[in-house]
Parts: sequence; C-alpha cells; structure tokens
Amino acid sequence: MKNLIYSLALISALFLSACNKDDVVTPDFNVDVNKKEVKVNDSITFTFAGTPDVITFYSGEKNREYQHKDRTKLEGGKKELTIKSQVTYGRQTDNLRLMVSSNFDGNYTVESLKAATWTDITSRFTWSVSPAGVLGPQTTSPTVDVSDLFVEGKPLFFGFKYQGEATTTGTTTTQRGWRIYDFNLNNTFPDGTVAAIATRATGGWQPINVTDAVLANGNSKWVYISTMFYYDPASSLLASEGWYVTKALLADGVSPDKGVPIKEYSQRRESYNYAFSTPGTYKVTFVASNVNYTGQKQVVKEVEIKVVP
Repeated sequence: MKNLIYSLALISALFLSACNKDDVVTPDFNVDVNKKEVKVNDSITFTFAGTPDVITFYSGEKNREYQHKDRTKLEGGKKELTIKSQVTYGRQTDNLRLMVSSNFDGNYTVESLKAATWTDITSRFTWSVSPAGVLGPQTTSPTVDVSDLFVEGKPLFFGFKYQGEATTTGTTTTQRGWRIYDFNLNNTFPDGTVAAIATRATGGWQPINVTDAVLANGNSKWVYISTMFYYDPASSLLASEGWYVTKALLADGVSPDKGVPIKEYSQRRESYNYAFSTPGTYKVTFVASNVNYTGQKQVVKEVEIKVVP
C-alpha cells in the first residue's frame, strides 16, 4: 500500500513539474539607448537585453502612445471629414451621394436601410468631375466640419449611395463608376491633437444591394481592396442602387493608439533604430511579452527622448 501511495505521489509530482515547465515566464528584458537627446531625423539606436517572444514599440508620437492603447473615447474635439474620390468612365452625372443617419439600426438589410432617416450631405464636399467617357482626376475635398451631424448619445452611420440609371437605347452603358481612396473622419482638438474616429480602412463598411438588378448582375457592386473601395457598374445596362455603409460611429469615439511589432517568435532582435521627424519630448515604450497556450506575461520599459530642431 505504501508503495502504491509513493508511486501515485511521484506521478503527481512529475505531472506538476511538467505543467510548471509550460507556465509562461516573465520576460527578462531591458532597454538601453545610445543618446537621449537628438536632432530631428537623426537615428537613435535602442539596444535590448534579454530574449522575449515578442517586442512591441510605441514611439510616443501622437496616436502612438502606450498610455492611450486602451483609449476609445476622447471628448471636446471638432469632427472633421476628408474624402478623396475619382469618377470613372460613362456619362451619368450625380450618381453618387453621401448620406448620414442617426437612427439606422445597424442591420445591413434593405428593410432597415429604408426604415432609417437619411440626410444627403453630398453638397458639402468637392467631388471628382470629368467629361463624359473620360476618367476623372483623383480629387481631395477640403476638410469639412461635420460636428453638427452627430446626435449626443447616438451613433452616426455614413453611407455612399450609388444610383445607376438603366440604359434604354443601345447596348453601351451610361453608368459611371466611383473610387474612394480616402475617408478620414477625425476628432481635431484645440492643441492640434488629431484622433481618428474612422478611416477608409477602419470604417467597417458593409454593402446593401437595394435593386434586383444589382443582385442579378453580381459584378455590379461595391468592392473593397487595399488602396480604395469602389463601385464598379460592370457595364450593366440595368438600373442599380447599391449602398456602402459604415459601422456605428460615436461622436467621441477614437481608435486606440497602436504599437508596432518589431520582434516576433522566430525573429532575433538585439537593437532597433528610429528617427523622429518633429521636435518634442517623447516617452518611448517597449512592451516585451512571453506567450504560450497558458497565457501571457509582459514587461514594459520606457525611455524619455528629447528631439530638438
């Protein structure tokens, strides 16, 4: 009996020992820097001690501050929107509208779209223009203050509405396509701080196809790629109505500041070089992490850098 108890105890100890080997170890990590005061565009070298699994770098510049990594709300700013557009071939005019709604329910269906109240704000912006059949220039509209569109306590939705007319005579489409390269909605503060509410990449855009013609001609639709989103009429001769609508955007909602991953598991990283383009005092932060299936442990190291003209 004693031998059995001893054997069970030994097996338990070995099992616990094996489990402990899998526990995440706090990274042994430190940062040194070759100089703490530099001129604009001069390279700084940060030297690392230790071998964490992952290292993430926050430069301390605007929108890259570690202290704001969890911030999703920032009050008191002016809501400003900039759009860069380009009209493509065809001869229709005014077939793209920019709409906003504060009572859209967030269900991206035709029924919910029609049930909401939408306001046309197209005229506030400058859009790409060209003669019939000619590719238009890429046109950046002057920044527009859209603070008045936000209703306190309610999200706001932006939607691009494409309206293509049917071609009643001939076999050549008259519909023009549209490309949107930039959609930058920001909170701008008196001190010059700019915090992003949504961009072309982070707007959470969803298509809503209204007309049967869009559904019947599956190539006539909104398309998102890495450099733009666009409506391609795909030479359709049928009437088309297709919307591209953002996620719910809050008046004071901002995207959290993000760091740059500079080391991953398989990489070896002993130093990192960086140069600042604007004078100021920056709190540079490195987050070293060890990660496995049992969890994650981090060490945070900060270095203050002064950048002079």
